[in-house]
Amino acid sequence: MTFPRTRLVLAWAFLASWMPALAQEASVDVTVNATSVSQGDLIRITLSFVNCKVKELDPPQIQGLDWRMGPSTSSNTQWINGVTTSNQQYTYGYAVTAAKEVRIPAMTWKTNRGTLKSNAVRIVVESGTSQNIPSQTKTKAVQRDLVTAIEPSKRTVYLGEPLVLTYKIYNRYTNLDVRNYDIPELEGFWKETVQTPDARWEPQLINGKRYNVVTVRQIVAFPQQTGTFTLRDFDLTGYLRINFFEGRDIQATCDPVTIEVLPLPEAAPRNSVGTFSSLNVTQTLSADSISTNEAVTLEITYKGSGNLKFLREPQLAWPSEFEVFEAEVTDKIALSARGESGSRTFKFVAIPRAPGDYALPPFEAVSFDPLTGTHVASVAPGLKVHVGKITGADGGTASMTFTHQQDVQVLTQDVRHILTSSSRFLPRYRPPWTTWTFALGMLVAPLTFAGGTLRRRRRTLAEADVRGTRNRRALRALKASLKQELTIEVVGETMEQYLMAKLGWERSQLTRDAVRTYLQGQDPTLGASWDDIWAACEMQRYGASQGNLNALATELIALAETTESTLS
Repeated sequence: MTFPRTRLVLAWAFLASWMPALAQEASVDVTVNATSVSQGDLIRITLSFVNCKVKELDPPQIQGLDWRMGPSTSSNTQWINGVTTSNQQYTYGYAVTAAKEVRIPAMTWKTNRGTLKSNAVRIVVESGTSQNIPSQTKTKAVQRDLVTAIEPSKRTVYLGEPLVLTYKIYNRYTNLDVRNYDIPELEGFWKETVQTPDARWEPQLINGKRYNVVTVRQIVAFPQQTGTFTLRDFDLTGYLRINFFEGRDIQATCDPVTIEVLPLPEAAPRNSVGTFSSLNVTQTLSADSISTNEAVTLEITYKGSGNLKFLREPQLAWPSEFEVFEAEVTDKIALSARGESGSRTFKFVAIPRAPGDYALPPFEAVSFDPLTGTHVASVAPGLKVHVGKITGADGGTASMTFTHQQDVQVLTQDVRHILTSSSRFLPRYRPPWTTWTFALGMLVAPLTFAGGTLRRRRRTLAEADVRGTRNRRALRALKASLKQELTIEVVGETMEQYLMAKLGWERSQLTRDAVRTYLQGQDPTLGASWDDIWAACEMQRYGASQGNLNALATELIALAETTESTLS
């Protein structure tokens, strides 16, 4: 029995059509540039995905190898005798840390052709160490795609010793909008916020993974109580965009951080000013020789690192013949990521009331130095000042001197003058209610009550009609949103919010086709205009070129004003 010729031809055609498909077998191959290396050498590992595309790819974690760079990518496609073969390659650089051998195990990969398994590779490490071992850097163990972190400069401090708290966000998403984050309160700490530049994402490599990292705040904290404190609740709320019109909310929080505040190892002296590093005190006089009743300025200056703003006015021993005024405080304090440092100066103005030679005693300031764990004293040397007598115009000595500090006495007092002109008071025979001022004053209370009642009624009606209120305020909300810094995401979100408010729709109802169909039923021209501006937003969002956002925003406002007049 023989097949007809037509059936033979069809059978050969069917087999020929399956031959290219059978030849296009998917695989994952692992290759290295050297199989015999020394410890510290750099080697290249290449992952080849043949006739498939990998879905997720991170640098492979291989025992005995330390990832250094990559990947560098390349791809090629061949078509031979009707068979198409594609090959995508990812090359990584690793440093050899093992002493004997390295085994690259067979690994599984998720591809568009299913789960595939790669081949194993063995690398022999010869004796001897390479002289070019890259330096090891300690990286943070961040394992999640979105996480917040509180990073302290120290975890154990003394009472009053400053520490710097850095609040960071680690993010691996490329389309994350950070909506809000909460900086927790610090109980038991006095804090100062460091002025930092505007927060922006910076790339950082952690455990072989790329993260976008931003520092949102830095705080210099001074512990005021001893004990163990746990810092937590640095929470973040964001919006992860899936496409231009869709997304989902996302939250993140930080791991707790423990800070231990130790008491001072020894009792503080009576004249201790607190905890400071390298505190130095000086005192200077504006002049060492003056005349009686002539002012002189004494400056007490503290210099060092610590909470200088906590320093209080020092108690000085002045001669009884000096009249001393309240001190003026001058601060030159710098706050940075390293802490707080600078100087605080107290300026005293004193007036000697009697001549003579006076001595100001040395001034001592005692502080606790956390670097040495001891109390340290800084002493400013004593000062001397000569006060001479006042010389009169005739060359004699003036008699206006005081042997003691005197209080100022009021010698004269103004006398209230008798008013002789006519006053503006009402005559006795004229009743007060006959004036227009009295009548107007009597009407103020009823008018105010009526106005308040009317305003409250309007507010109650507006709260009852949420959809109507949202409809009426849609244009105002649109204009307010477009006054901020314009991005295509802001323009698109503003357009959606306006249409939902004006049409009374929920977000699940809002699509381009639904808006066009509904508005064309109201006004064909209006529906076409909204469809055009929706298309312009999509072109801006997904197109290869970017247009003028200001012009697009102006066109959106004009179209919204037209919609207001048409739909009203």
